[in-house]
Amino acid sequence: MAGVRNRRAIRWLRSQLPELVASGVISSENARAIDGYYEHDQPRVNFAFVILAALGSALVAAGIILLIAHNWDDLSRATRAGVAFLPLLIAQALVVFTLMRRNESRPWREAAAIFDVAAVATAISLISQTYQVQGTFADFMRTWLLLSIVIVYLLRTSLGVIAYVIGCVLWLFARWGPASSAGNPLLFWFLLTLVIPYVAIRFRSDCDSRETATLVITVALAAMFGVGATADFADANVGAIAYAGLATAIYLCGIKFFPQPAGRLHLLALLGGIAIGVVTIVLSFESNWHMTYRVASVPRTSAANLAVVVELLFPIAAVCLASFDLLRRRAEFSLSAALFPIVTAIAWAITHLCEFPNDRWRSTRCSFAAGTVMNCYALLLGIDILARGIRTNSIARANFGLLLIAALAICRFFDNDLSFVARGVGFIIVGVGFLVANLLLFKRRTAS
Repeated sequence: MAGVRNRRAIRWLRSQLPELVASGVISSENARAIDGYYEHDQPRVNFAFVILAALGSALVAAGIILLIAHNWDDLSRATRAGVAFLPLLIAQALVVFTLMRRNESRPWREAAAIFDVAAVATAISLISQTYQVQGTFADFMRTWLLLSIVIVYLLRTSLGVIAYVIGCVLWLFARWGPASSAGNPLLFWFLLTLVIPYVAIRFRSDCDSRETATLVITVALAAMFGVGATADFADANVGAIAYAGLATAIYLCGIKFFPQPAGRLHLLALLGGIAIGVVTIVLSFESNWHMTYRVASVPRTSAANLAVVVELLFPIAAVCLASFDLLRRRAEFSLSAALFPIVTAIAWAITHLCEFPNDRWRSTRCSFAAGTVMNCYALLLGIDILARGIRTNSIARANFGLLLIAALAICRFFDNDLSFVARGVGFIIVGVGFLVANLLLFKRRTAS
């Protein structure tokens, strides 16, 4: 019961008790009873202390590594192997002690988890160096991640989850990145999926905490990197639809699973809304709709086809989430934002009405039409967000809608051959829109 309460609302209620007693609304006895009832819901652990405990463990692990490295060249191979496993044995003993004697202490669990993860990395590195085990940084990260995921569930460590997700992104960049040859990034989704059950457990136990919000946002940001790598590997020209689906799915999940008071958005929904705006502006450029002929001319592998399936899962999920709430008439999201994957799919279909060009970036009349569709959608999206902001008396939301319109105008002014007079008039119109919208909102707030 305590875990599902809104702690922010409880803190606000407890802060209002002295004022309610002073105004005579409730008695001092009732205030003490209310305060005592909600006292056990307040978090007992200082999150800063948890961070410091984990940092201390990391520093201790780094110090042990430096001490070992000081005389490393003078040690025999057998001694090196024993030394390599020593920090790991100490870490395992610490984990056993934490589970048996300090299982309810979050700082102990976080510190033991960080120390154990560092010990695993040390053991892998030293054994590989001692016995000349060949491999790449991506191979090292893969082994490290697979061995570390057990610690996440065993010690229930949220900092370990964040470190694990960052490690997944590092593996992705090592496997697919500017400094490496583009490889198959599909293992990233398997590694990321391993941590989803823990995030779901945290959501069920306390969906309103900052810890849960941090976890879901970390996973969402990692998924954005994964979609980029998967789209590049698949090379099927559906990356735009995948990004549109992911951004919309993040927005809809933030609205559906993290409901907030009227006029407010959860951080996850805010991240999805910003992603929708950014991706919309990017796709409004005609050059992003120039199709490549390699899709039709080069035989595709099963891995590439599987990557396409992974890409299409995101728009399908977004459409299903929106349709479920629309059919039940419980939609609290912006319909224009929810239509983003469908509009992007329509623009993608328009580009395929023309034959593929012989050059990779060659423009066609179909790519121009697709860009026009996205420009119209971006304008309607900005107007809708602006209208919703005015209707809900939200200055931030109204300004975001105006910012989206302004970004679209700026992109088109510099993207097209327009005179300085036309550009100047356009900037004046957008600027006046900002001033008028904010003036109306401030007047409405003053009147209320």
